[in-house]
Amino acid sequence: MDKSNSNPLQERANFPLQDCLHYRSIIEDAFDRVARSGQTILASGVRGFEEDFAAWLGRGLTAEHCIGVGNGTDALELAMRCAGVEAGDGVIVPSLTAYATVAAILRVGAHPIFADVEDGRPVISVIEVEQLLLCQFDHPCKIRAVIAVHLYGEACDIKPLRNLCSEYSVALIEDCAQSTGTTYEGSPVGTWGDYAAFSFYPTKNLAALGDGGMLVLGPNAEPSLLTSARRLRFYGWNDDREAVQFGVNSRLDEVQAWILKGKLANLSQQIESRRKRALDYEKSIKNWANQAQICLPQSGNNWCHSYHLYVITVQPQVRDDIISQGKVDGIPYGIHYSLACHQHPYIARHTRFSNCHLPNSERLAASVLTLPLNPYLTTSDVVMVSDHLRSFFDRDQG
Repeated sequence: MDKSNSNPLQERANFPLQDCLHYRSIIEDAFDRVARSGQTILASGVRGFEEDFAAWLGRGLTAEHCIGVGNGTDALELAMRCAGVEAGDGVIVPSLTAYATVAAILRVGAHPIFADVEDGRPVISVIEVEQLLLCQFDHPCKIRAVIAVHLYGEACDIKPLRNLCSEYSVALIEDCAQSTGTTYEGSPVGTWGDYAAFSFYPTKNLAALGDGGMLVLGPNAEPSLLTSARRLRFYGWNDDREAVQFGVNSRLDEVQAWILKGKLANLSQQIESRRKRALDYEKSIKNWANQAQICLPQSGNNWCHSYHLYVITVQPQVRDDIISQGKVDGIPYGIHYSLACHQHPYIARHTRFSNCHLPNSERLAASVLTLPLNPYLTTSDVVMVSDHLRSFFDRDQG
């Protein structure tokens, strides 16, 4: 590969850059709107985006159910506070997730109770959750919630999880930070649980020009809870700016709201482009995947992948060599994530539930490899990455 010139693949694989270029007019218009109005905090942009996002999600949600906040981690924290999770309570969470999920639990003062993921799939195991709920009296804390993380754009088996949470009277919180555009039985994830948290970090399927998030309450939420949740993001103030409850400072700003509102109109097409590039990968790799001991991501029978990330698995002993060779040849491979959360040093030192063995999570953490994927890649880019990957295995076997 000629490395003397700029690398078009690496440039197109830089999703935040390409997204900014693609939506430059929307971004400029957002700054212009806010600069001309002088309304910078919780004005018509945020309210309009909340309305549009609720309509995009559907299933009976309104703008009252969608609350723009500072980022996805804040959205998770506020979801737990709405659910009554307090310091010392337990929250079941998959260990294979972005660390932000666990960080939100720790910010509430609760304890993460780690569950394994499914065998061969990076989403929380329903069987594991049932066992933890069944044996919850073995834990020194009361389990108040289950966080179902739709990782990489894959959907958890959310209906059985919802039934379990209902049976055991615990809240079901969907972590949708990586799954905007994923559907389960034809409806978007984030509409099945009691609460959901979305992230609009610049790498996400729906990306802000910085941080942003959305707290979503389910359609059955009581009006009093909707009011309380909205106060939570703004110091616990009422309309007279009197602090009437606990609150934080976590507000989606007007510039980000206008940008997100503009991008949302094109989100379905962007997701379809991701799915097309994923199909290109499948066509390019599937015929030799078994020989190379590679597993590819796919949609399920009752859910449809949004491909926030295209994560394959390889044999652990070759992963570092693939990444190293990719750096030499200009192929931007990645890892999401090299450690399951219970393996992080801080958790091991400070969390009483970290001393656990989660074989599926640990196996995936050792073998996941992320291939570049976004709506701005071409079929030729995908073929280039696939050919590079195959050449590594051909050379290794030779």
